Amino acid sequence: MRIVSLGFAVFILLLFGCNPISDRKQPPLTLEQLAALDLNLTGERLAEAYCGSCHLKPEPDVLDRITWETKVLPDMRKRMGLYLEEDFGTELPEDSGVPPGIYSKVQLIKREDWAKIQEYYLSSAPDKPLSQAEKVIPKVGIPGFKVDQPVFSKVFPSLTTMVRIHPESGDLWVGNRYKSLFVLDSRNGFKLKDSIATDVAPVEIRWNKDKTFDLLAMGLMDPSKDTVGTLSRFSFQNNTWTKEILLENLIRPVHLETADWNSDGESDRVVSHFGDHLGKLSLYLSDNGKEKEMILKPIPGARRTIAVDFDGDGDLDMLSQIAQSQEGIYAWINQGDEKFVEKPLLRFHPSFGSSDFRFEDANGDGYRDIILVNGNNSDLSQILKSYHGVRIFLNDGDGEFEEEWFYPLYGASGLEVDDFDQDGDLDLFVLSFFPDTKQSPRQDLIYFSQSGNGDFEPFVIKENIDSHWLTMSRGDIDKDGDTDLVVGTFDFNDLYAKPNKPWKPFIILRNELK
Repeated sequence: MRIVSLGFAVFILLLFGCNPISDRKQPPLTLEQLAALDLNLTGERLAEAYCGSCHLKPEPDVLDRITWETKVLPDMRKRMGLYLEEDFGTELPEDSGVPPGIYSKVQLIKREDWAKIQEYYLSSAPDKPLSQAEKVIPKVGIPGFKVDQPVFSKVFPSLTTMVRIHPESGDLWVGNRYKSLFVLDSRNGFKLKDSIATDVAPVEIRWNKDKTFDLLAMGLMDPSKDTVGTLSRFSFQNNTWTKEILLENLIRPVHLETADWNSDGESDRVVSHFGDHLGKLSLYLSDNGKEKEMILKPIPGARRTIAVDFDGDGDLDMLSQIAQSQEGIYAWINQGDEKFVEKPLLRFHPSFGSSDFRFEDANGDGYRDIILVNGNNSDLSQILKSYHGVRIFLNDGDGEFEEEWFYPLYGASGLEVDDFDQDGDLDLFVLSFFPDTKQSPRQDLIYFSQSGNGDFEPFVIKENIDSHWLTMSRGDIDKDGDTDLVVGTFDFNDLYAKPNKPWKPFIILRNELK
């Protein structure tokens, strides 16, 4: 039996005898520290200790019993280095390409403690996934928008990874999984103006004042440990596009934000390396014509960063979304001299499925709020989750946020926010990449029109378009003074078969306000 000092033992008893780890200000014990102790605790308290050492403890009802038993709990057990007889003959994590260090080589939990944790979850979890809360069913037909899906004669996979509307020309820039970037004339029947080969699938673009553009390409879309993502600058010279690599060896990057965080007059970059088992959130600061990397958070799941003066002191901070493990919204407060302090604003359990967010004044009180969608469902627990949807967390004016509004939506994954109907308040478009296909009406793209008092009325398209959506973007595509929406098509059938049908890369929701 391990022996601990009397003082340390008293500290441990006090620590676990009070509130859950997620509610305490003391840093949680590491798995190594917990493994060195003899803890006479219940399964629930052990779950608080062991889960809380890495992330927020999930409650048993976030998943059904079978998913806990066959998917999530076995994986968590192996991550802590505990292998049982039932694992004999199964594939080890390293055999499937998992990098070293993700699954412990040392046993970090006793069998009897693990048995208590497993019993706690299996005895408390529901037999079936919990149902969605009652909600307002969307009306069919989106007021003020005309829906259209252009069909091209080109035979090509409809696997769109990026759609963006050029703010000046209105041209539509479309990225494809098969290493292509297309420029389409939005005011001339989407006639092809240009086709640009890329290293890997494009996911984000920044146009520069000198007519160049910076393109972020993610590499493999599927979960992998590859580091083939790039950030490149394209310039048009001698009637052709030339490419300069700005950043390389990126870990499945999914978002790029640019701003001057060190106040030297040059743009800096934040890249969200979403990764898989490995990833990071990195700030690349300008340094005399070069860039130096500052890793803000060395974990996978970085999804989006927004540059903002969060504390109102005159310099730029940033808000970032982490969508794996330590899920949440975090602020990095600029202290000057290229120093930043991390401040968690919202934290969620690791099955929450954070997907996208915006920082806007949702209720018109002068304070910017957090609007968030969660619905990522490509992990171990691929079930319909009642807590997936779109949420608004209101800002109390002191930088604290509380959930004010929630609309359940299975698989919610994309978000655009604007005053689409120009009535003075913000409206929402929410996309679902993992919808419940049995729901009626179809709920993979919902428009939420705000009535002005914080209430939102949901609408879905009436057109019967047999497509799957991955990405979307807003902008004035016809330069008539209102905001349109483009939704990118991702047809799973095109992943596994040779292209044999016309290219249908997107749909247009054309705003008819003007």
